[in-house]
Amino acid sequence: MKFENLKSSLKEQIYPIYLLEGEEDFFRDRGEEFILSATIEERQLNLATFEGSSLKQGTENLVNLLASCPFMSNKRAICIREWYPTAQDLKDKSLKAYFENPFDTACLIINNSKKCEALKKIESVTLVDCQKGSIELISKFIRSKCTNANLIISTSTCKLIAEFCQYDMIRINGEVEKLIAYKFSQDEITDDDVEKMVTKTQEYKIYEMVSYIANKNFDSAYKILQELNNVSDRQMLFVSIYYHFRRLFFVSISNKSDSELAEILGVKEFAIQMAKRQAKSFSNKRLKHIMDKLSECERGFKSGLITFDGAFYESVFNVLCE
Repeated sequence: MKFENLKSSLKEQIYPIYLLEGEEDFFRDRGEEFILSATIEERQLNLATFEGSSLKQGTENLVNLLASCPFMSNKRAICIREWYPTAQDLKDKSLKAYFENPFDTACLIINNSKKCEALKKIESVTLVDCQKGSIELISKFIRSKCTNANLIISTSTCKLIAEFCQYDMIRINGEVEKLIAYKFSQDEITDDDVEKMVTKTQEYKIYEMVSYIANKNFDSAYKILQELNNVSDRQMLFVSIYYHFRRLFFVSISNKSDSELAEILGVKEFAIQMAKRQAKSFSNKRLKHIMDKLSECERGFKSGLITFDGAFYESVFNVLCE
């Protein structure tokens, strides 16, 4: 099921094993809280947590806890974070027996940021998809928070908040709370409020600047650069620009899936999807040329042939804007 269906599902039935899987930490943690609230009382007595890495030493303690009777509660709960057993691991006698016949007095919650095909193939496991939320789901979440604070917000303004935060729900939640505090006792949160109050992620700033460059809107791109007041900010941006174009180049020439590319490049799947959209504004040849010239600027700086500022402005103006 999708994350947005979990809360209503829990009112109808509580399943014995949940696999919360996806890159959105906010949804996974919120889903875990929904399940715990619906399942157990007296958490100090009926909740145990494990790190997946600790189960490499064996699962006997896990199975014993699942078999333990709850105290002052109908069920007890076990939460495991980042557990990726193989099909062979799941053939362990006691573990296999539990998955084939889970106890009705326990609820096992597995909270994973990455995929685990071995777990998903088990019939007793209920999958909760916690990938990045759609703009519809995010807008619904933002409007709900604003409504509770007696504030109006449009769908387009919700989308602007989501884009500034790169659809990261933890950031979105924090920024919306900041906006609600800023607009306390007023009527509406507007685009101007978002522009003034919401902190753009570094990744969004780069995405925005590269979009301006792709569309030959160099004045707007330069305004972003003007916000960089010190060398450390420019150094961070220089490195980020190189890796951004490296990502654009690889997604443009690769036929691998989003999940495979995300693992290879060490980013989340959402970043790959964003890169694919932006890469369409460049030819493969131009992306390769930009990446090579950025590497050349970096070598010039590291070898002492040019200053860092020289390398930075060379890369931004002579490479990106050519």
